[in-house]
Amino acid sequence: MNVRYEGSETLAMGRAARELGLKTGEFELAVQLDEVGTVPPGPGDASGRRRVPAAEIERLQGERGFPDTLRERIRVVGATEGAALMGIAPGRFLRLARAGCFGPVRFYVNRYGAIVWQYLAAELSAFAGKECSLIHGPTPPPMRALLCSGQDWRGRLWRSRRVAQLVTDADGSWAVSAVIAAVLPPEELAALVRDPAERVWLRKLRPCLSSAGANTTRTRAAVERAETAEEFDEVMWYRISLSRQLDAARREHPAPALPPSAAVPPSGAGTGSGGEGQVDEPTKTGKAVDAQDSRGARTPVEDRGPTSEFKGDVRGLPAPGTVPSPRARLIRARTGPGAQSPAGTRPRAAVTGAGPARHGAFLTRRARASSGRARVQSPSFRKSPSWTTETSSLPSRS
Repeated sequence: MNVRYEGSETLAMGRAARELGLKTGEFELAVQLDEVGTVPPGPGDASGRRRVPAAEIERLQGERGFPDTLRERIRVVGATEGAALMGIAPGRFLRLARAGCFGPVRFYVNRYGAIVWQYLAAELSAFAGKECSLIHGPTPPPMRALLCSGQDWRGRLWRSRRVAQLVTDADGSWAVSAVIAAVLPPEELAALVRDPAERVWLRKLRPCLSSAGANTTRTRAAVERAETAEEFDEVMWYRISLSRQLDAARREHPAPALPPSAAVPPSGAGTGSGGEGQVDEPTKTGKAVDAQDSRGARTPVEDRGPTSEFKGDVRGLPAPGTVPSPRARLIRARTGPGAQSPAGTRPRAAVTGAGPARHGAFLTRRARASSGRARVQSPSFRKSPSWTTETSSLPSRS
């Protein structure tokens, strides 16, 4: 359906891609690179997606060599194809990319959970024509030192390019703040934005940074790693930018307040302190602890000194630790004084891994094999089988 925006006819994204003969991914990249101009949705558009003016479609269709010329401007290549395009080895191409000589425009995650960066073929050709010394000459000492220190500028350059694209299309200071906040680590964002309502509003306005699929846990972790700033100077740059932008956004209008159901509970709520008939936990120093009666009045408890034991509250109720559990009562009944052993059976001693059993104790074969060593029971200590998938795909040396 065609919609008019400020007196001109506009097309939806899907129809514009069909008119230009581009696939969905190609058209999305063309919009990100500003090869195809877009306008905000109209007032009556419920989808909220940007639209393409019909005049823009006519301009692109009128170019010589359409649509091959448009496809060539947005063609992306990987590391192997990019190295062949520049006439260098893949290893040298990787070093140049890590050093930040050129940045990627998109990425995807392969089946092994690794990030595969893609570059514009036009940018690689332009770089090869200008920097012949870096292409065929020796590596400069500063670049060699940067590579030896483990620096990798591919993710940083992609994030800066993507943030600049989204900031250009953002509408309002809060939308710009949400774009910058999208690349900050969660702990850095929580430390900078203390108001929960502002964090919720920024999360609601957060744009989609990449179209890489996140179907599995490994893929999702790789996408988050690519979208999140890591180095200290990069994090500080985005923190300063977000702080300045938030000041402008707060002057524009405050963030919407949280609904009552999503309000943060006050400090101490739900912890048992201040409820009716409940007693605060005694301190380790043995200081006097106030109890609270049914009328809500605080009643002081006598200070028994640092070595005294807290027996209960002022109404004579026993403390939780003084009441034995059902399992403890059962063990005490079986092993305590006067316990009767069934006829024809031998008393069994408790078998632990702390040391050898007492003389006369009955040990099964499994207990004898495991005595004297600790057994790990938590499943978190089990070895993850995910590494077998990655190593099994490696070629053998034979």
